[in-house]
Amino acid sequence: MSALGVERAAWRRDGELLYSPTLTSLGVVAGSTTRALGSMGGSRTPVEDAVRARDALARSLGFPGVVRVKQVHGSEVVRADAPFAPPWPEADAVWTARAGVLLGIVAADCVPVLLAEVGGTRVGAAHAGWEGTTRHVARRLVEVLRPEGVDPARMVAALGPSIGPCCYAVGDERAATIRERLGAAGERALVVRDGTTSFDLWRANAEQLRDEGVARIEVSRVCTKCGGENTWSRRSGDIGLLNLAFIGIKAGGKPPAGRPR
Repeated sequence: MSALGVERAAWRRDGELLYSPTLTSLGVVAGSTTRALGSMGGSRTPVEDAVRARDALARSLGFPGVVRVKQVHGSEVVRADAPFAPPWPEADAVWTARAGVLLGIVAADCVPVLLAEVGGTRVGAAHAGWEGTTRHVARRLVEVLRPEGVDPARMVAALGPSIGPCCYAVGDERAATIRERLGAAGERALVVRDGTTSFDLWRANAEQLRDEGVARIEVSRVCTKCGGENTWSRRSGDIGLLNLAFIGIKAGGKPPAGRPR
């Protein structure tokens, strides 16, 4: 456990996928793709290839398809009961109350935030790059679920593979925007070493979830650039090539078991 009260857990590799050990132990299907499965979206990926890859992934996990939204680096949250027909809604977080629905977030270096309700069927996913993080998208997802009857104390979150503070250097202008939007939390998440300022997206998002009362937070600490897990990374030059983080509960499966601790 870190000083923030979050768990550092290495995501488990199973073939060409990485899985969240915490969410998987609760009975939730939650993880991320690697380069081995190809790009799941992005400007350099033909649409038909991305659709084919996402559909194949969904079938392999026991779901009919993947719910996608048009990610715009904001904080809008939408509900999904089935995959959206194009045009997808513009949003950076999505949730469902239905088993059998697989939510998907594409990213190269941005943080995929995966969230599950223990003892229920509500799960959510958010896309938190530096813009989404400073616009509090993880916090907004929890805020939207609360009036739906989800107690944050019964939520478990996992932050998937994404750019780590080891590799996410930011310039003075971006650092100033982070401080302006996040205040003291932004200051804590900015790390200065040898004259270079880096943004700790993991810390910033974990703090938002913790402050909203989420009981258990797992951080994969897999850096998409240097973590050695064969993931796409813009900082490595993979422009327009994307991983897909996913979360869902299989139809007919049991609600996430156990208690947050």
